Amino acid sequence: MSQPPLTDIFTLDGAAPELSYPGLSPQLLARVKLLWAAAGYDFDSHWRLGLRSLPSFRGLPRVEARASTDVDLVFLFDQCVIWLRALHAAASAGRRQETDGLSGAQWHSLTALSARLTEQLAALRLLALTELPMPAMQIARSISEDVDMALVILIRRKLAARFAECRSAEEAGDFWRRHIAGGRAFRCVSERLYAVGIDHSADSDYGKWRKSVLTTLGAAVHSNALKTDLPQRCAETVLLNGDSLHFATFRLHELCAFALLVAPGLKEALRAAAKAETPANPLSALAAPLSDILINQIQSLTAPSTAPQQRAKPH
Repeated sequence: MSQPPLTDIFTLDGAAPELSYPGLSPQLLARVKLLWAAAGYDFDSHWRLGLRSLPSFRGLPRVEARASTDVDLVFLFDQCVIWLRALHAAASAGRRQETDGLSGAQWHSLTALSARLTEQLAALRLLALTELPMPAMQIARSISEDVDMALVILIRRKLAARFAECRSAEEAGDFWRRHIAGGRAFRCVSERLYAVGIDHSADSDYGKWRKSVLTTLGAAVHSNALKTDLPQRCAETVLLNGDSLHFATFRLHELCAFALLVAPGLKEALRAAAKAETPANPLSALAAPLSDILINQIQSLTAPSTAPQQRAKPH
């Protein structure tokens, strides 16, 4: 199985971000940079700080793709990674400073969940660029569950306190089974969203779509005797796991948007936490303004490529 040469994958530390996304839509790049500039932030320097610094970072392979869809998706996914790392930095500051706006347990839980999500995103990014679709599907499902859990933590302070009190793997597993697994967290979130005029119940079109996607992703958790061949990268393929990456990107956009709905004071709490931190962390200061930037990018997230060779079909 041939791989692109190293010079086609890795980019220099000081290179412009767009060089890591060969084939990226110029319109999308211009729009994203404009959003950052309008918020008073330089995209290039914060991209290096929040994404290029990841130990697992690698640029996209240079292939002659027919469309920019796959590259655009990775670019949007990477914006989510930067926001999540900024959220983690701000939540950590809020926990240390005991900042108002969230309880101590909520800050603690948000710090833990954002750390776990950051690791999962780094792993999914690598898997999306390689011939390993099944692990990518498993991680995408786990990311979705953690997104629901993060939202529940913001909604229910007492539940956040119970989570923060877990001191062993057994206690954490029991907490998960009682409060998160089996769609329990999603029901709590959908009830709160319904109260503000958004119907994401299990019977809604969104709920049915979500269930079908999670069922597909869940098929990768169990061994499957019918799947015996490995996927092959063709000459025009950037991603073999576009569906997993797309769903994870969509869910992270939802986390960003819904968090502000279920916890209206969150953005101010993040600002206060970042401001109180000494010395100041440029990533923590980015958490609140990047929320608006990320929400404005949702309209750029299109469906993943559906070419047969670019989809990993679970049996």
